[in-house]
Amino acid sequence: MSPGIGMPEMLVVLVLALVVVGPQQLPVLMRRVGRMVAQARSMAKEFQASFDEIGRQTELNELRKEIEALKQANPIEEIRGEIDQVALEAQNDEIRKLKMAKADPFPPAHPRKPMTKPVSKPASKPQIAPEDEE
Repeated sequence: MSPGIGMPEMLVVLVLALVVVGPQQLPVLMRRVGRMVAQARSMAKEFQASFDEIGRQTELNELRKEIEALKQANPIEEIRGEIDQVALEAQNDEIRKLKMAKADPFPPAHPRKPMTKPVSKPASKPQIAPEDEE
């Protein structure tokens, strides 16, 4: 049964209807009440169905917008642009290296730092090798 209305409450309502309307009009009244309840349920179902349809339309519109955004984004073109940019940077680096190699074909392996003071005296006397006498 309906929430809040149990079997004892329904019996009280039926007894009151029988007393107020009478036994001959009670079946006609119950048919009318049944039809009105059926109409109310039908209207409630239509109302709920229309809300469901509005919800579906809203979801479809959101999905359409997302699809359009994905079509506009075109990730392949974005990736291709990034690859082209990286390739261009690598090419520029190679050109720079080739120019540097052309300017100085034999660069020193370890560049020397200039001395801060000139050396005035040798650190030690040069040793002369003894000559062999024959």
